[in-house]
Amino acid sequence: MNEVRPPEPTWQMKVYPLFTALGWVLIIVSLIIGVFVLAPTAADYWGGNAKAVRDAADAGSSLIGQLGTLAATPRWLLPLTFLGVAAFMVGIALEFSTIPPILKNRGWVMSACFPLIVKLGE
Repeated sequence: MNEVRPPEPTWQMKVYPLFTALGWVLIIVSLIIGVFVLAPTAADYWGGNAKAVRDAADAGSSLIGQLGTLAATPRWLLPLTFLGVAAFMVGIALEFSTIPPILKNRGWVMSACFPLIVKLGE
């Protein structure tokens, strides 16, 4: 008679939590940077200054620094967010890829138990 044993963990089962956690971390970091860096900077730049003041800002002034932050930060923040979503999706795909080996093991377990089920059912 076949021996019934639990399925051996595949490499995907060991790795998928790392990818999903990495995805969440990158997405949350992007959100925090957007809320605590970009939002206050945008509020200071556009909210407190008239267009004439912004246009007349001298080189090296804080307004030019704020404009630089507002222009540069999204250029690396959006790819970071995209990387987080991609890592999260890879984690989900790895988790789903563990389903066939588990079902294969359950098939072996059922084939090992089926004769006993039929015998006890008589």
